[in-house]
Amino acid sequence: MRLTALALLPALTFIALFLTLRARARGGDARLALLRTGLLTGAYAILATEVLSLLDAINRMGLVLAWAAPASLLAIGLVRRPPPWRALLPRLPPERTDRALLLAAIIPLMASAVVAWKAPPQTWDSLNYHMPRVAHWAQNRSLRPFATGIEIQNSRPPGAEILILQTYVLSQGDRWANFVAWLAVAGGVMGASLLARQLGARRRGQILAATVAATIPMALVQASSTMNDALVAFWMVCLANEALALPGRDFRTPALYAALAAGLAIATKPTALAYVLPFALYVTWSLLRLRGGKRLLPLALAALGLALLPNAGSWARNLSLYGSPINPEQAAVHSNALADPRALVSNVLRNASLHASTPWPHVNKGITLVVRAVHHWMGLDINDPRTTAHTKFRVRPLSTHEDLTGNTLHALLILISLVVIVACRRSLGTKVLTHTALVTATFLTLSWLFKWQGFGSRYHLPFFLLFAPLIGLTWASLGRGRWALPLGLGLLAASWPWLLSINSRPLIPRAGISYVDSVLVEPRPKLYFANGLYLEPPYREMTGRITGAGCQQVGLMLAGNAAEYPLWVLLGAPDEALRLEWLVSGSPSAALAPQGFEPCAVICQACPLEAGRMRGLALSFRYAT
Repeated sequence: MRLTALALLPALTFIALFLTLRARARGGDARLALLRTGLLTGAYAILATEVLSLLDAINRMGLVLAWAAPASLLAIGLVRRPPPWRALLPRLPPERTDRALLLAAIIPLMASAVVAWKAPPQTWDSLNYHMPRVAHWAQNRSLRPFATGIEIQNSRPPGAEILILQTYVLSQGDRWANFVAWLAVAGGVMGASLLARQLGARRRGQILAATVAATIPMALVQASSTMNDALVAFWMVCLANEALALPGRDFRTPALYAALAAGLAIATKPTALAYVLPFALYVTWSLLRLRGGKRLLPLALAALGLALLPNAGSWARNLSLYGSPINPEQAAVHSNALADPRALVSNVLRNASLHASTPWPHVNKGITLVVRAVHHWMGLDINDPRTTAHTKFRVRPLSTHEDLTGNTLHALLILISLVVIVACRRSLGTKVLTHTALVTATFLTLSWLFKWQGFGSRYHLPFFLLFAPLIGLTWASLGRGRWALPLGLGLLAASWPWLLSINSRPLIPRAGISYVDSVLVEPRPKLYFANGLYLEPPYREMTGRITGAGCQQVGLMLAGNAAEYPLWVLLGAPDEALRLEWLVSGSPSAALAPQGFEPCAVICQACPLEAGRMRGLALSFRYAT
């Protein structure tokens, strides 16, 4: 319990920083202060970890000092200049309708928090590279690249995993790992309500925007995982709030925060670039209109520095290892290789179709045939490898699988809201039209830059979160707000499958759909394998033999799509005496293998059947499916 409590040190720093910002800006919106606190805390976490990495000091002592120092300094400042304490107390809306609507936004967050606490990291990408890179960093006490057969453990932007690393080291485990995404979703919900206010929505419209954001199915499934799209969505909501503050009397502050948000988003996931670009161009254009080019040079240099700050370390490591800030091999896999209008139309249609799933097979098949017909008319293969990465196109049925979840109802609301916005464009403010254009541009940019994937609906979470304020604004204005509560309650009711019955971590399991029993009763060790239950017997057998023999130096020879992280858990990580190292050859990172590492056990996947010995070790266990 003591170690678990250490994981709260970053939270203490966050709280102290928030109170400090409130003390300095007594009349501002608390939501804006919270968003800016999130930006500063995220940037500090990355910067502090990069510094500790240079010293090989990413351990409990190093992180305790890194977080206790700013918390103490901020606390001293608060004693000298306390914030307006009464203004910090939350106030419930006076109208019952608004209170009910607010409850509809809070319930999903509360339920997701329970799942996030009870379920361990289990998404396949989390087991394959998100959490293994965290474990390797903690073992090495550094962010430096390491030998691996899964190169994305080194090459992918590390922003989300660096945040997870804080609690993993401080609490000596992954109990808090899911809460990076949960906090991102909660912050995004709050940020959506603030965006709605900036767009001109009244209280009910702001609360409805929060409810719309809190019930996005993909947000619900990511809130209890270690996936990083929710964090990208949060950074983008921060960026959008700062962008809408331009033009203004104090334009420098939002411009700098916007640059920091852009840098953090790019440091989290490559797809963030598609979301950042339209807003970055808008911010640049707004500032040029305000001040002109030469007078903006100092501000532009400062903003550029803030945007580069969270990325400098990872880009430098990639440059050293791959000769490029981004691994060229990975970029080729996911970047569109066909740059013409047909490719854009193809990807827009197929990306939109990821959110067209219905419970009716004939409807899904009909949509599939329509999209195929459009491709035939364009003379383009619907599964053209130049625009497609993984899987073949079809409209799937509604799913609560975290890789296949779509946002069908929210997509329908977006289409209706777009019609209302176009029809009422003359009466709407410039900010509404600007934000609508920018968010629409993000979807188009994503479809232009990146290949379509059958499980790519998660990449669209920032788009849906950024559009939530527009839905709140338009629907709260219909019938003098009478439609807001029915819509909010309807969204809450429609969200229950993703709220309560995610395939791999249900609160309430569904026969024939749920992979495991409820997270409230299922043992945590089994939940690691929920997306691959067939792995549990061999993994337990292998690790049981290794630990039983007292072996703590383990070599890994796994396939590129293997679930590595459960091996760390079953072998007892994090543990200073335990060491797991990859035994690889021919990969860019192979040269980084530690010299003198002599494993007493090797876990080998897809090894030649005739291999009776490996690194001088006799074959002890074999498992074949």
